[in-house]
Amino acid sequence: MAAAFDPINNPEGCHLIAVEVASRKLCLLYFIASTKTSTIPGISVAGATPEKTLWTPALDVEYLVLGMPRSAKEIPVTPEGLPTPAVITRAAASLLDDPLMVVDAGSFIDPRIPHIDLPSKTVGGRIDIEPALPKGRSRELFEDAKLLASMALPRSCAVLVGESMPGGTTTAMAIMEALGYRARDKVSSASPANPLELKWKVVSKALERARGLENVFDVLDEVGDPLHVSIAGFVAGAVEKGCVTVLAGGTQMCAVLAILKRLGVEYRGKLAIWTTRWIVKDKQSDILGLVREIDPSVPLAAARISFERSEFEGLRMYEKGYVKEGVGAGGTAIAAMVRMGVDEESLVKVIEREYRRLLEAKVVEDKGAQ
Repeated sequence: MAAAFDPINNPEGCHLIAVEVASRKLCLLYFIASTKTSTIPGISVAGATPEKTLWTPALDVEYLVLGMPRSAKEIPVTPEGLPTPAVITRAAASLLDDPLMVVDAGSFIDPRIPHIDLPSKTVGGRIDIEPALPKGRSRELFEDAKLLASMALPRSCAVLVGESMPGGTTTAMAIMEALGYRARDKVSSASPANPLELKWKVVSKALERARGLENVFDVLDEVGDPLHVSIAGFVAGAVEKGCVTVLAGGTQMCAVLAILKRLGVEYRGKLAIWTTRWIVKDKQSDILGLVREIDPSVPLAAARISFERSEFEGLRMYEKGYVKEGVGAGGTAIAAMVRMGVDEESLVKVIEREYRRLLEAKVVEDKGAQ
């Protein structure tokens, strides 16, 4: 188990959570949503064009479940042609014999696979020019997701929650700043050139509308999105059932942590963040700083995976700062290693086999940045 991940803080807590995930029944959930914030040019590279980022969440989970998208001919790629990190997630999940569910909190298009719709699901607004959500909607999303956890999760199971929502690091920055945490230069990007100045320009306009608001849900209605508050609600319901929960993602998951903290949800000893080493070593963001700012007791671990020796240029580009994380990639990889006893070399081979399958199907080309 020790070889599966690197503890970034709270090593004892990291180990304890890993033991629980390895020994309990595990449920894998991947939340999807869209925010029109992702259509601001330069904000997100989680799609070939700004407009295509709205399709990415549905295509990600269609590919994750089916191995090929149904709503389009290609899987999501960056403008440079690098494929979705769901390649890692799908490969890792293929090693697990655990239930996998998709939860739609507000995807721009409905994924064409069986999935769970939150009754209040809503596409998020473009936060620099309009409220993120209709008034009262964030509370509804929180309660819907909390109820889902109480209905769907076995008592005292382990839960891994991933996400797909382009533009999410920008709305995450807005959420954390509005809730009183310093996040301005700390959120990550799927690009090696993190557009932090553009993100802050967008966030600053959103924060003007939130000035003076004290209620957490009022704040989220103005500056948030449908995804983070829904995951927070689900986590609140999960910990009430005695479940150990892993937030599988990068700096976005710190926004979920911030919401839980401000709402006073008691998660101590039942919550961790699992991500990739590319997020942790990224010099243009600071996930450890965010965790320390919000709650340093929460264990943070990074999957021990490297593509430095991969035969595929598209995977080696991760080592140059591209993609980094998404669709629960890091957390799902750790789960596969700790539950199945798979080592890093074996897991990388499975990931490469999946990548090769996509190349042979001609849905991606193995090319790096031009």
